[in-house]
Amino acid sequence: MSTAVLFDRYGDPGELYVTDVPVPRPAPGEVVVRYTAIGVNPIDWKVLRGDARALLPLALPGACLGVEAAGVVVEVGEGVRRFEVGDAVIRHGRPGTFRVHEAVAASQEADELTAQPGRFSAEQAAVLPVAAGTAYSALRQTGLRAGELLLVHGASGGVGLAAVQLARLMGAEVVGTASARHHDLLRSLGATPVEYGDGLLDALDRWSFDATVDCAGGPQPTEAALRAVDRAERRVTIVPDAAAQGRGVPFLDHVPLELAATLDLIGHRPFALPVSARFPLSRAAEALALGLKGGTGGKIVLIPGE
Repeated sequence: MSTAVLFDRYGDPGELYVTDVPVPRPAPGEVVVRYTAIGVNPIDWKVLRGDARALLPLALPGACLGVEAAGVVVEVGEGVRRFEVGDAVIRHGRPGTFRVHEAVAASQEADELTAQPGRFSAEQAAVLPVAAGTAYSALRQTGLRAGELLLVHGASGGVGLAAVQLARLMGAEVVGTASARHHDLLRSLGATPVEYGDGLLDALDRWSFDATVDCAGGPQPTEAALRAVDRAERRVTIVPDAAAQGRGVPFLDHVPLELAATLDLIGHRPFALPVSARFPLSRAAEALALGLKGGTGGKIVLIPGE
């Protein structure tokens, strides 16, 4: 048997429960992965509350959260040539990683598994897909180039921190908005921090920006994006907001094979996302509750087997 964290109805983290389930067997074209670290993201509590049911419909009861994880292939189904038993992989995409074992489509076309580079620990690999992948697509959407100046709103969140680092790897300069307690971190990553709140718009006027990525959402980042960057195609937000889109801040469009492209950009150069909290898989409800409070300053990770 294996362990999974499931829920039977939409609601708050209290709906999650830990249960034993059979270890899956791979169908043709699938592999079974045993997870070693699992990322926790805002999309998880949105799915749990039912906010994302139109985008990510789930079969209830017995649905499973989790859209990113790192693990090891433990069984290979018929026809699979891309992975072998013992391969370290990163799982990303549809919900279902809040468990120890999962059968996952192995083809590149399915885009649910990517080989884990040896330079990343399991924890770092597990938190790459959502934050780094989203940031990569956002930067590509703006057409960011070396030597340009990028404005990142919400630069201290997971996607924001990834956007800062990836933009620097692309040769761009970065100004990031964040609360004062995160400014030292942003400076250490090569960004110039600016504090949220009153006076932000005037403070940003000292720079001439080429592109902007909004990782926070809301009226002020939207207004700042419009004021800082003239061309709509050089603005993007990762937050779906009809008001922002109506005013000319386009919503994110993910690129194909997003994680693989992100890893190609990173290569062997410095890149890391801070992990602010770790929980055993059995305490997934506590992890989600912490994430709902916000302001953790890093990613939250579940560790199976602890």
